[in-house]
This record gives sequence, C-alpha cells and structure tokens, in this order.
Amino acid sequence: MRELDIHDLNACVRRTPRKLRSMMQKHGSKVVVAGGFIRSVVTNERISDVDTFAGNKETSEIFATELQGDGKFHKTDNAFTVTNVKPKVQFIFRWAYEENSPKLILLSFDFTICQAAFWFDLNLKKWRSVCGNDFYSDLAAKRLVYLSPDRNEDAGGSMLRVLKYYQRGFRIPLDSLGAVIARMMTGVDEEKIKETSGFKIGSHAEKWLGMVLSGLLYEVDPQAVIDHRAYLPPIPKEEEKGDEV
Repeated sequence: MRELDIHDLNACVRRTPRKLRSMMQKHGSKVVVAGGFIRSVVTNERISDVDTFAGNKETSEIFATELQGDGKFHKTDNAFTVTNVKPKVQFIFRWAYEENSPKLILLSFDFTICQAAFWFDLNLKKWRSVCGNDFYSDLAAKRLVYLSPDRNEDAGGSMLRVLKYYQRGFRIPLDSLGAVIARMMTGVDEEKIKETSGFKIGSHAEKWLGMVLSGLLYEVDPQAVIDHRAYLPPIPKEEEKGDEV
C-alpha cells in the first residue's frame, strides 16, 4: 500500500464537511473516511455522500449522534446517515473492526478503485492517508478489478455495483467479472432449486437459476427497475445533445 498524492489528500480534506473535519481532528483514527468520496474527489465527480468508518455499530452511533447534534439521523441495516451536513455523511458499521485500522478498512473493499482512506493523526498532528497499490492506475484506466474481499455482504451487491460503474464508463476484466459472478453464486441454494425445479444446477434448471439470481439482485436493491439509469448503457454524447434546429 501507498499514500495518496498530497494534492489529492489536501483536496479531500478541503471537501470534507467542516463539522466532520473537526470531529476527525478531535478523535484521530477512530474516525476514518474511505471509499467512494475519495474516488470522486480525485476524478472530480459529483459527490453524493462521505463514507465514514468508526470501528463498530456502537461507536458509529456515538459519532453519528455527535455529528447530527439532535440524534435524528437515518438508520439502515448498514449505516447511520447524517443529513444535516453537505454532502451527507454515512457511518458504515456493516463491516466492523475491533481496531479501526485504515488498512483493515481498505482490505474490506470489493474493487481497487475504492481502496483509499484518510484520517487525522493525533500524534503527528497531521492528515494521513493510505491507498491500494493499484488505486491510481485502475482509476485512470477506468478498470474494475475485483478483490473477492472476506466480508459480510449481499451476494449480488458487487454485481449491481458493476452495473452502476459501467454507466460511469468503467469496464471490468473477464477474470474480475467471473469472480463477481462466483461471489453471487454463493447466495444460491442448490438443494432448494433442485426441490423447486426437479433439476440440478448445470442440467435444465437455467430458468429457475435465473429467477434466483434475479431475486438476489432485487434483495440488494428493491427499487431496481429495468429502465433505471444505472442499469442502462451510457448515453452517446450526440444523443444527449438532442436534435439541432
């Protein structure tokens, strides 16, 4: 692993919501920003939220309460989302760490282009960072390299993320695509398909297997619909402009 370019680190710190930045300077590596926010800053994309890690669910709730002020943050099975700052801040607790180590956090990400983190070092009194060795090269090439992380996740989660990144112009190598499909297949109950269809996987159960895999995807994103922008090919620029009069 390596550090972020100093210019990128400074840009990330500047674009972090002021209240969160102050919290990070107060608590040090107990509060770490990682993932998509950093990628968006580096590539100058629109920022939707700031993924923040604070060790486990209990500590995440404490920090979310501190940042929100009134304690009325949004709760899901994965994170506490603070909305009174812009961009909104998500304290993600689905992947918990006994020690809130930035390097451990990076190892839990599914794609190399997400492997980046920064925090405030209380001992050195300075901002520090870490990123994967392939973070910059894969980001520059818009290449999705899957890491098969050892983490608790929905079986179809990374597959949906592939589709969303595809909309942004990223492409995935075949070995990474195969690994994403393999992760998705871990959510398939072969015995249940056999009981339902009467066939084993690999024979004539393709219809039922397709239904199961579709079900796994909808479990991850119940709002997914066939014409949702994230699941369509990129729109050619000439079509975006429309007909000239």
